[in-house]
Amino acid sequence: MNGPKTMIEFMEMYKTEEDCHQALFEHRWPEGFCCPRCGHDRAYTHKKRPLYECTACGHQASVTAGTIFQGTRVDLKKWFLAIYLLSATKKPVSSAELGRQLGIGHQTAWTMRRKIMHAMSRRQGELMLAGVVEMDESYVGGASKGIRGRGAEGKKPVAVMCEQNESGGCSLAHMQVIDDVSGLSLGEAADSYVAPGSVLATDGFPSYLPVGKLGFDHQPLVTEGVENAADLLPWVHIIISNFKRWILDVFHGVSAKHLQSYLDEFCYRFNRRAQRTDLFRRVLNRCVRFTKPVTYGELTVS
Repeated sequence: MNGPKTMIEFMEMYKTEEDCHQALFEHRWPEGFCCPRCGHDRAYTHKKRPLYECTACGHQASVTAGTIFQGTRVDLKKWFLAIYLLSATKKPVSSAELGRQLGIGHQTAWTMRRKIMHAMSRRQGELMLAGVVEMDESYVGGASKGIRGRGAEGKKPVAVMCEQNESGGCSLAHMQVIDDVSGLSLGEAADSYVAPGSVLATDGFPSYLPVGKLGFDHQPLVTEGVENAADLLPWVHIIISNFKRWILDVFHGVSAKHLQSYLDEFCYRFNRRAQRTDLFRRVLNRCVRFTKPVTYGELTVS
């Protein structure tokens, strides 16, 4: 399916609930109806409800069942506009602004936004970093008195990994909240996001020494001080700085409980920045085909 490239195209493509329903059908069953129970390819359309009844086993299927839209009482038109505002725009809206744009309550807007963010979360093994990969750790959280940097109180440690391209730029980036900056936590982060055999460039922090035993070509860069860290590992510092600025500009801060979701959203958009005009279609496809239903209660405890 082709997605809208501009807001005008979006408004023309999804004028009615029926347009949105048809789009969900095409994303869920791109080759035609397929019964979730028996796999049969023919169905009757229900006269009173938007359901498809399999002609073989009688199972009634819905285009929203098993997706993030399952059980929603919000119009699909509003869902589609929310996905567009969160994917196609360069700077996405906050849940408060989303509620104002869609004319819905704050909790409903927050839930919709978090469900869409949930669809943006990285799947296991997706977009593994390879080649030369910079890795460092940072701390995210509000200002607090006391020690800065490693050991700072009241902040969450985050592992930052960036893949360099042939021209020295950054092609992909991943960030992961970690329990601490021990060798075990940093090694687990590297193992989850970096392909074996890659060159892993870090600073001289001792906790990185064990990563050489995980199948990486570890190249520690011993720093003389904090002031030259950005020169040795430029992209990890650019990525985390941009993330912190983005959080302050749009949200004015996030809680530690939901930090990983915002890291996932930032990296999803960054890693697909060359396909920005196609992000609406990509995110909608993830919402329909690759993300299971999630409730408000599940989102608030994650």
